[in-house]
Amino acid sequence: MPDQSSRPLLALDASATASVAVVQGGEVLARYASTETNTHAEVLTPAVRRVLEEAKVEPADLRAVVAGVGPGPFTGLRAGLVTARSLAFAWGLPVHGVMSLDAIALPAAEDAFRAGVEEFVVATDARRREVYWAHYASVGGQFQRLHGPFVTAPDEVTPLPAYGAGAGLYPEALAAVAEFSTAVPDAGSLGLVGELALRRGRGILPVQPLYLRESDAKVPGPRKKAGTGER
Repeated sequence: MPDQSSRPLLALDASATASVAVVQGGEVLARYASTETNTHAEVLTPAVRRVLEEAKVEPADLRAVVAGVGPGPFTGLRAGLVTARSLAFAWGLPVHGVMSLDAIALPAAEDAFRAGVEEFVVATDARRREVYWAHYASVGGQFQRLHGPFVTAPDEVTPLPAYGAGAGLYPEALAAVAEFSTAVPDAGSLGLVGELALRRGRGILPVQPLYLRESDAKVPGPRKKAGTGER
């Protein structure tokens, strides 16, 4: 029986922009990332076809689908997770969740190690003048999540070197690492995190969205009837 761990993974993340990748053996074979933040549903499925063709991988070759579970806005996460679940169901594959901020933490930990930094934060834009963030340690260039994820005002983030587009948006509050000040979760890094998590047997999450706050969409209450006031 062939070794399942050597087979490629399809990774999707829609916590910021829509991105898709095929990874195998610690390498990104093909990657697509949109520059838009509001077209996730339209671009994900065509992007999946594109990266599979570029990587010369058939759905039957895949080991599993890995999906970024956020934190992120309601609409993007929903589109990404629905796409991941639908493809996994259609292809008869398992689907696994990975925390999206970990996709930035993977290269950030290597950079922090080179800079002699032991702890850092990853922050992305949560809108409403808030950020999604988590606190990490760099252990030999590998990340270890210590706390989070959270959604708070920028000035409530632990004061450490900050990686990610959230740090770039609020330089007055966060010590942004310049080379990572526009970084958003990317499916290539997410897939590599998924490979590590599956190999180690830890770090895989349920395929449930991490919203961290309620959706802006509200169910309207019952309409008041005219002329029913008491006299």
